[in-house]
Amino acid sequence: MKTIFSTIIFILLHVYSYAQDDFNKLPIAAKINCPMLLIDEHIIANKNIITSKEDIEEIGVIKDKPSHETYFYNLTANGILFAKLKKEIPYKTQAELNTFLDLDENNPVYVNGYLLEHDTYTIATESIATIDLVMPNEENDLDQKVINVWILSQEERKNGCALSQME
Repeated sequence: MKTIFSTIIFILLHVYSYAQDDFNKLPIAAKINCPMLLIDEHIIANKNIITSKEDIEEIGVIKDKPSHETYFYNLTANGILFAKLKKEIPYKTQAELNTFLDLDENNPVYVNGYLLEHDTYTIATESIATIDLVMPNEENDLDQKVINVWILSQEERKNGCALSQME
């Protein structure tokens, strides 16, 4: 009996240690490997927002995988860079984007296929490459239509982000 119990515990621990993270994302996000850039703790942007080293006041990288309770957890699927910039960044709120597309202002918003789980996140306007209206279907398992804001170029969506691009 001890051997069976020990074997079950070992198997459960092994399976748990190799369990995949449960990020709330659309199927289109599966191939994306680009880290998210978060400016001033609430503005989501692409790397092109930083035009020179003089723009940067402070920069950091998340070192440890956060717990699900962390408010920015869903943004960390491919890593996250934090930056504090010296310049002002124009942005749109999630409610403004939804209203622009004639949706309820509290409608879910995704960035690069990942759900923004807090309405405090905004999106840098000059980082918006494309906005897609995603309709519910069997593949995405959505209950309602949502918007997905792409801050990645077509090239980055197709081939990912190289480290040299982030430097």
